[in-house]
Amino acid sequence: MCLTGLPKDELRNGLNNAVKKYHAYLKRVMKAQVKWVAEARAYEQAAGLPPKDFGNLEMVPCMTETPMFGYREEIDLERIPADPALLYAYLPTRLVQACVENRNLESVPTKYFPGVVLAMDLCPYDRIITAKSVVSKYHQRWCSTVEREDMQSFLAIFPTDRFTAEDNGVWTRCITRGHFDIVAHGEMIWPSSVPDTAWPTASGWDD
Repeated sequence: MCLTGLPKDELRNGLNNAVKKYHAYLKRVMKAQVKWVAEARAYEQAAGLPPKDFGNLEMVPCMTETPMFGYREEIDLERIPADPALLYAYLPTRLVQACVENRNLESVPTKYFPGVVLAMDLCPYDRIITAKSVVSKYHQRWCSTVEREDMQSFLAIFPTDRFTAEDNGVWTRCITRGHFDIVAHGEMIWPSSVPDTAWPTASGWDD
């Protein structure tokens, strides 16, 4: 869901609405997974094949392009102690758009994701969030070339079983490849800085 244009005081409600829609989508995903496993088991039995390991497809919604092959990445809806329980990646708008269109995070260069996905529990609706505070988290993870001007938009995502909690509210996903669901995205509205011309002229104490 695109939340571009929402003011900060409405952004939390917008994200909660996006989460509700994502939960409804995951219910359909879960039903499809259970049905697929049942059909796969029936085929195995009829063909006299040994049962394959399908992980937790019958119990947990997963991010996977096909249930037959590859890692079945389990979605964790309650791991983040926040409401909504999301993580956020802050990136240039063109990269956010590419992630949304491709339904993965593979478009993000190593400047921002140095072999791992970097996400944060720093919410875009937080009253004290600034481009500087976001960049400082990148710098703490050795992404020293990230600048404030790069922090143009956000991706809102749920963590999976591939995410690890690091220090200072940063989370990493051990791989950047593979299908990944984007719950919401939007452009950040940062406070504009006061232009130099707005400052009063210094005069009076040299007379």
